[in-house]
Amino acid sequence: MAEIHDLRRALEYLKTQPGQLLETDTEVDPEAEVSGVYRYVGAGGTVARPTKEGPAMLFNNVKGFDDAKVVIGMLASRRRVANLIGMDCERLGIEMGKKLNETIPPAMIGDGAHIDCQEVVYRATDPGFDLRKIVPAPTNTPEDAGPYITMGLAMGTNPENGTSDVTIHRFCIEDETTLGMWITPGSRHLGAFLDKYRELGRDMPISISIGLDPAVYMCAGFEAPTTPLGYNELQIAGALRGRPVELAKCLTVSHRTASPTPNTSSRATSPSPTPSRRTSILTRARPCPSFPVTPETLSPR
Repeated sequence: MAEIHDLRRALEYLKTQPGQLLETDTEVDPEAEVSGVYRYVGAGGTVARPTKEGPAMLFNNVKGFDDAKVVIGMLASRRRVANLIGMDCERLGIEMGKKLNETIPPAMIGDGAHIDCQEVVYRATDPGFDLRKIVPAPTNTPEDAGPYITMGLAMGTNPENGTSDVTIHRFCIEDETTLGMWITPGSRHLGAFLDKYRELGRDMPISISIGLDPAVYMCAGFEAPTTPLGYNELQIAGALRGRPVELAKCLTVSHRTASPTPNTSSRATSPSPTPSRRTSILTRARPCPSFPVTPETLSPR
């Protein structure tokens, strides 16, 4: 099993596995075409039946983004997920559960050390800053509210005791500097943190990471009562890989971000998040928090 601790190495590994990654240099439009192509390759349960299992797909030529690629379907197959984290497909849930007894806490990158995900920095105060021109987020259908970051790992902290947690969210890019985020009431740990910040009348700083090791995304899906409020699932990912998930300090908010990732963003909320009507997906619109962006940082590799 190859050593995997970021998306780049995961893709390199899938290239060695027959039928697990399809790559194309043909130009695709992020406006509905990326998902439109993939529905015929390996789409899961969000399209008309019958669904099918297929390879992940890497688009190397995305219209309007000369220096970016888009990958889709990395976790769309149980067999592929098991392969990526070195487990038996038939016992995936059981074996992942055992890692709860072998957790390895995340670790901060030392001061002065090189941080891959902060090699390139965009700031919201830069002239012409526009998230929609930096992040090649797809718009899955013409009816969607806008382009979505579909696998954003949000990390937040409990203001009362300093414990942190990570959850996966979809983020709608609403304009040049704003993301909309749906937090399910009562079921997401970040929702409980946000309520505490609101009671205190304070901003809730968070970091949003994309392009992570698949093990991190899989472990972020653990829920209560297995992982109660304030349980950071990154320590389960550490157990899966036998090494700590590395964290880096955010540049403009007092928080941390998962570091070994080709593309990481750091954000902060407003104390009373602006109601957003743009984050529903072919359903009725609901008010939800909006997040003004501070910096956008990434690794160009």
